[in-house]
Amino acid sequence: MTTTTNSPSSVIVPFLQSRETRQSYLDRSQSLLSSVTSASAASTIVTLPNIDYSNNNERRPTSTYIIRAPSTKELDVLFDPQKCNCRLSPTTTSGNNNMTTQIKLMYRAAGNGEAITMSSWDMSSSLVQQVRNCTFGGEFVIIGVLLDGPDAVNNNTTNNNSSIDKLVGITNNSLISNSILEPGCSIHNNTSITSTHIMKTAAIIGCGSVTCTEEHVTKSSSKFGFDLYYGCMDVEVGPEAGGGRVLNVNVESTLVDVCHELNIDSNNGSEGDGVAVKYAPLVPQVDKKSKTSSSLVMNVLCPHSSILHTPQTNHVHLLPHSSIDSATSVSSAILLPHSTIKNGCTVSHALLQWNATLTSQSDAHHILMMERSEVGPHSFTANTIYGPDSHVSGGEVHCTIFGPNANSHHQSLLIGILWPLGRGNVGYGSNVGSNHTGRIPDQETSVGEGTFWGLGCVIKFPVDLTSAPYSIIAAGVQLPPQRIALPFSLITDGPGGMNQLTPGWLLHYSPYTIARSEVKFANRRTAKRHDFYTGWKILRPGVMDMLLNAREALLFPKVEKAKVFRGDKAIGGLGANQLTEKGRQIGIRAYTDAVQRYALRGLLQRLVTLCSNNSQKGLTLVEALLTVVTAQRNQPL
Repeated sequence: MTTTTNSPSSVIVPFLQSRETRQSYLDRSQSLLSSVTSASAASTIVTLPNIDYSNNNERRPTSTYIIRAPSTKELDVLFDPQKCNCRLSPTTTSGNNNMTTQIKLMYRAAGNGEAITMSSWDMSSSLVQQVRNCTFGGEFVIIGVLLDGPDAVNNNTTNNNSSIDKLVGITNNSLISNSILEPGCSIHNNTSITSTHIMKTAAIIGCGSVTCTEEHVTKSSSKFGFDLYYGCMDVEVGPEAGGGRVLNVNVESTLVDVCHELNIDSNNGSEGDGVAVKYAPLVPQVDKKSKTSSSLVMNVLCPHSSILHTPQTNHVHLLPHSSIDSATSVSSAILLPHSTIKNGCTVSHALLQWNATLTSQSDAHHILMMERSEVGPHSFTANTIYGPDSHVSGGEVHCTIFGPNANSHHQSLLIGILWPLGRGNVGYGSNVGSNHTGRIPDQETSVGEGTFWGLGCVIKFPVDLTSAPYSIIAAGVQLPPQRIALPFSLITDGPGGMNQLTPGWLLHYSPYTIARSEVKFANRRTAKRHDFYTGWKILRPGVMDMLLNAREALLFPKVEKAKVFRGDKAIGGLGANQLTEKGRQIGIRAYTDAVQRYALRGLLQRLVTLCSNNSQKGLTLVEALLTVVTAQRNQPL
C-alpha cells in the first residue's frame, strides 16, 4: 500500500480530529455521570462545552447547567395522573413508599453567572409540556428540561433529522433507568431505556430495549478487544481457522494502517529508492499494555443522532447525524457522522466510518466499514474490513480485507481474501474460498488490484494473484492452488483439463477498459478523507516493474521450442496453467508496448516541463534530452 507525497501530518488531521471529538463526547457523559453519582448536594452546577455546532445562536464556547433534585411541587406535577402521569418502577420503591431512585432535573442557565439564581426556578410548567406517561427506575434518572432562549432547538436546521428535532420531550416510555436525558432530546414510545446518555436533539423513538450492561461491556473487551472510548476492536482476517491474522483496528483506521499491521505496506521506513519516509501507522493505535479501560458503561447518543424502531440495542456510541433505523439488533457499535444501520440488520461489534451504510436484512459481525462503504441488501459478513467506496450486496464475505472501490453486487462467496488494493469486481455465483481439501479452513488467497472474478468461477485455496493485477478469471473457471505473476491476463478453460492463460490480454485486446477504469475510479472515489492514498494510477512505476518481470519470464522460458507451455516449470509465474506459443508472443508484445508507451509518455512530460522554463529556452532536442536524462537519472520514468 503506497501513499502520495502529501504530508502525513496533514492527511491524518480529519482522523485525529474525529478521535478527539468522539472522546470529548464520552468525557461529557462521564462528567455528567460523575456529577450524579458523587454529588451529595441537592443542587449541582456544571460547566460543559457547547457541542451543538449547528445552532447558529451559540455565542459562548461553554454553557452552565443546573442539575438538582426536584422540589415537592415539581414531584407532585411529575407524578400527577392529570398532568405528567409519570411513576416510579415498583422495584425501586421500599415498603414505606419512599423513593430510592434519584430523580434529577437538568436545565441550562441563561448565562454563566445566573446559575445560582436559576437553581430555585420552578420547572413545573415545562415538565407538563415535555414529560408525560413515563416510568422511572434504577439508581438515578436525569430529566432534561428545555427552556426558551439560547437553549431552544433551532427549527431552521437542514439536517436529515430535522423533523425528529422538533419532537422534543419524553413521553410514553415503559421504563427509563440509570440514564441521562439532556434538555432538547426526544424520547418517545419505548419499552426500556437503561444506562443511556441522550444529548440535545438526539432521539430514541419506538424502540424495545436500549441498554448497556457491564457484563456485555466486559465480555466485548476481554474477548473481542472492543473499547468504546478508544474506538478499537479485534478483527481476524485470513484463514478462518488455524492461524488467522488478528488485527486491532480502530474506527478511524485507514487501509494504510491495516496494511502496515499486516506487514504488507511498502512504506516501511527502509531506504529503498532513497526516500526514507515512514508514513504508517497514520492513525496511532492504543498500546494495549498501557491502556486503561474506560469506566463508562453507557450508550451515548450525540446531537442529531437517533435510534428508531429497533427492538434491541446494547453498548453503542452514535456520533452526530448517525442513525440506527428499523434494525433487528445492534450491539457494540460505533457510528461516525452520517453512517447508518437500517432495515432489519443484525449487527454486533461494528465500527462504521463516515457515510458507511449497513442495510436491508444484512448480518454483520466484527467488521470495520471505512468511509462511503456499503453492505447490503441481504449480505452476511463477519471479521471483514471494508475499504472506502467498497460495496457488497447479496453475498457472503468472511475473514476478508475488501479494498477500495471493490464491488460484489451479486450472490457470491468470499472467504479468507486479502485484497487491500481492491478495485475489482465479483461476478454472480463466484466461490472464492472453496475448502477443497476437506480439512479445516486453514488457507487464504492474496488478490491483486483490479481482479475480475467471472460468473460461477471456483477458486481453490491457496492462490496468490498479487503480481497479476487487473487479470480476468473467466466465467466457470475452476482455479486450482497456484501463484500467478503475469499481469493483465485472461484465464479461461483450456484443453486437457488445464486452464489456459493469455498474458497481457487486457493490454493487447482491450486497452479501452483500462482507460475507462481510470475515469470510473476517479468518479466513484467519494471518500474524501481517504483520497490521499486511493487515487493512484493503474499504470505506475510499481506496475511497470511487474510488467518487466513478466516480460523477462516470457522472453526466456525454462522450456525451449515448445508449442504449449505448461505450469511454472515451463515459464515462471504461469502457475498451474498452460500457455500457447501464440499467447506467449501476445504477452511479450503487450508488455513491451505498455512499458515503452509509459516511458515515452514520462519523457514527453519532462521535456514539456523543461521547455516551459524560460531559462531553458533555445535548447536543441539533443540538449534537452541530455538535460532530462542527467537530471532524472536515479528516478523512474
